[in-house]
Amino acid sequence: MIMQVKTFFSYNGRKALYVSTLAVLIHFLSACSSAPNALTYYLLHSTEVTSLPSYDFKQTIVLDNLTLPEYLKHRGLVYQTSDTNLHISTSHLWAEPVDEGITKLLTKALAKKRVSLNTTSHFPNQATIHMSLHISDFVSTYQGEVLLTGQFVIKQTTGEVKSHPFLFKSPLANDGFSSSIKAMRDTIEQLSLKITKATANAG
Repeated sequence: MIMQVKTFFSYNGRKALYVSTLAVLIHFLSACSSAPNALTYYLLHSTEVTSLPSYDFKQTIVLDNLTLPEYLKHRGLVYQTSDTNLHISTSHLWAEPVDEGITKLLTKALAKKRVSLNTTSHFPNQATIHMSLHISDFVSTYQGEVLLTGQFVIKQTTGEVKSHPFLFKSPLANDGFSSSIKAMRDTIEQLSLKITKATANAG
């Protein structure tokens, strides 16, 4: 009888240990599965420090406004998955609003071409060239490239207004958002060249 009692308690002890261990394991796996994905943040402009000379700017442009498509106002990076569909990531995010990144990147690209880009808050002088930048699309596509389309409108000091449409493409060197951002930077560089040429003789 004593032996039977010992066996009973030994069996139930092992069973209780097994059940408690299983419960802990299930709780751990449940916690892992419900944990949010790690977030990755990206900058459109480069923070690389370069030794730039003091530019003798040959042209000054005031950026009055910059408009973006609605899908670029989200924090998530965007990828075009088909001719009709866009995917907005919930784990790969912009570290700052896209319009700020574009302005910083374009300002730096134009500065290297001796063109000073300013905002109305920093340079309210009306006696200079004013520009409005309207971006229709700025996205990585399923065709393996970044597409940048839109137009910029130049208002000269004479009051003349001229619109300049643009369409730039840059191939993706590799898969992933990091490669996409490098291609995005390249299309902004192309845009800066077009702006430089458009304002070269403006006044």
